[in-house]
Amino acid sequence: MNLIEKLLSVDKTKATEKETKKIKSKKLAKLVGEDAEITIRELSGKRYNALQAMLYDKKGNRDMNATYDFNLMCCVYGVVDPCLTDQKLMEHFGASTPKDLAAILFGMETGSIASEIVKLSGLGEDAEEEVKNL
Repeated sequence: MNLIEKLLSVDKTKATEKETKKIKSKKLAKLVGEDAEITIRELSGKRYNALQAMLYDKKGNRDMNATYDFNLMCCVYGVVDPCLTDQKLMEHFGASTPKDLAAILFGMETGSIASEIVKLSGLGEDAEEEVKNL
């Protein structure tokens, strides 16, 4: 059986399914007083590229001040549980946007969460190292 035949025998919905993974959050564990896991989901290539664009100014130079925002937005789009767009959760924590909620709930942990999301998205070790080094 050649590759085309194999692909034709695959359930085509699998091609668009996004992989998820559970990871521990130290910051949420402190907040809730016990171990806490969050569920992350891979980003699409298009979403990742849009987020990457945040890291550069109009002249194409790397804007190091945008790193934290990049990590926050990776969390907004990549964390599925807890849902950072949940209106009740945002109101409870006094967050006006999902990005604000990510900052409140995860703080500096957003860097390691974003790194896990990038890794899950299949963007390779180089992309993971790039996120860690931002």
